[in-house]
Amino acid sequence: MSNNPALDEKLLRFAAPALYQQMADIFSSYHIHPYDIHGSVIKNENGFDVTLRFSQSFSQSVSTQVSFDQAKNPDKDVVLFFEETAEKCKSLLISDYYKIIKL
Repeated sequence: MSNNPALDEKLLRFAAPALYQQMADIFSSYHIHPYDIHGSVIKNENGFDVTLRFSQSFSQSVSTQVSFDQAKNPDKDVVLFFEETAEKCKSLLISDYYKIIKL
């Protein structure tokens, strides 16, 4: 591991494909396209630190720790994390939409 955490950060899509697919499926059920979310992971000794960034400029973020097992086979905790994040993202997108309309 390098001293710069940004160099250790990998895209969720490639570092943990099963986790990415679960995220994409859940966000799709909320009518949010996977490209509206920037998912990244940092691998550590216990698993992955998962960070999801969203909003108009990807300024909002949420993070969680998942084990290697959860990354391969997402469980109910991972699903709950993605659902809560999708709900936050949806609310923010709706809020941003109404701000644009008022302009």
